[in-house]
Amino acid sequence: MSDENIQYDVHDYEPVNKYIDDQARLKRSASTWRYAKAATLIMVGVGILAVLLAWAYYLYKKPHRLVSLSEIEQKVLSNEDRLIENEKRLPSEEEINTSTSSNILQGRINEKDLEISKLKAQLDKNIEDQNLRKQLEEEKKSIEKEKLELQKKLVEKKQVRTNVIHFQYLEGELNSTKVSVTTRLHYDDPSNLNPNKTDGSDPINCYVTFIGRDDLSVVELGDRTEQPIVSKYHLDTLNVSYNDFIKLKNEKCQYVSNNFLIYNFTVISGLYDCIWV
Repeated sequence: MSDENIQYDVHDYEPVNKYIDDQARLKRSASTWRYAKAATLIMVGVGILAVLLAWAYYLYKKPHRLVSLSEIEQKVLSNEDRLIENEKRLPSEEEINTSTSSNILQGRINEKDLEISKLKAQLDKNIEDQNLRKQLEEEKKSIEKEKLELQKKLVEKKQVRTNVIHFQYLEGELNSTKVSVTTRLHYDDPSNLNPNKTDGSDPINCYVTFIGRDDLSVVELGDRTEQPIVSKYHLDTLNVSYNDFIKLKNEKCQYVSNNFLIYNFTVISGLYDCIWV
């Protein structure tokens, strides 16, 4: 019995096991990729939702007036037409200085009157020297002639009537951007000390320019009753609100003019610059 040979079969299942392991690993990889892709899509969706919510909050909290492109174009064309019309009405330097020149002429006429009075007083003293008397009479006639010429010039000056626009400048800031606020003062009658318009409209209005910023156009701030005309581009570029322009207008537009004016005219691009004190 012990001499019998024991026979048995040996089967190698290692390739099968390896195949099974590979398939399991592939399934695990596919499951992991699906989970990662799903997680990524969820995070992207959450991010987009957060951006949309932030934008909605920004539009809700930022109190500015959205202006359509057609409205902006209409306002720009209107402003250009008004500026062109104002340039056409700009007076010459002689016309601007009408009031000042008239006062100077009147002063010279008064001086001539005083000289004539002195000469008359000397002639009334019955001067015996005929040569001296003749010299005084000739001098009196010469002064009277000069006075007449001055009176003619004064009449011509007083006949000049033209529209004048004076400008006042104040600098300020909008979110660290330097700006210059210009106040226009309209004078339909330049002899008046206070701004005036014959049609009864507000003679004072202002606008703002952005120093060193060629990408930003002029913004009209209007008169006392008008609202500033501000585009969405200005608000987004400057990162400010519409109320910031309202505040700038209230602080920098000089709607209250003083009664005393020092004329310091300087020709700048065809405009006359006035300094108020």
